[in-house]
Amino acid sequence: MNYKSVKNIVFDIDGTLVDTKKVTIPAFEMVLTELKNEGYEIEIDPKEILKYIGYTIDSIFINLLKTNDKILIEKSIKLLDKYEEEVLDKIENIFFDGVLEVMEYLRKNGKKLFLLSNCNIKYMNKILEKGLKEYIDSPNCSEMFDWKEKDYVLKKLMEKELSDNFIMIGDRKHDMNAALKNNIPCVGCDYGYGSSELTEASVKIKNIKELLDIL
Repeated sequence: MNYKSVKNIVFDIDGTLVDTKKVTIPAFEMVLTELKNEGYEIEIDPKEILKYIGYTIDSIFINLLKTNDKILIEKSIKLLDKYEEEVLDKIENIFFDGVLEVMEYLRKNGKKLFLLSNCNIKYMNKILEKGLKEYIDSPNCSEMFDWKEKDYVLKKLMEKELSDNFIMIGDRKHDMNAALKNNIPCVGCDYGYGSSELTEASVKIKNIKELLDIL
């Protein structure tokens, strides 16, 4: 199956373009250490965070810390934001193998490329600075839309383009649901962090380079 005629391609970031475990696990370990030093009794395997990659940041901590304590959640978000930035500054290559090659191919073939992530603006901009900026026509994240769900943001992007000639690329149920609710096809990235959530995908890929044949 291919979608060569699709003009507008919307990419999730974490688990789709970015191998997030390189960034989030070390940053989350730093967050846990600081919270423990402040007296919080928290015992979590940092790898647990991978279950929630792609969720909104507050949802990540509500699930991980098993709490609705707004003060603790807000503190954790600020710490993760700080430490992710530090880690991103130190790591040279954060992308899955082939990401920039695919981006270059799609742009050369006249595709319009979008980002759509549940992250914040600061994180998205750091990712763009790592080599994506020259390829992306329209970077978007939840914070820019008052933390609305992806299906809402995708609808707004489609309305702005006056087109339904879109496809969504992602690794989590949020990506699949956004595509389904807007009646567009979706590619499920089985190499990401939500392989069990891709049952509704129009097509699944094991490597991002497979997009060279699909798009």
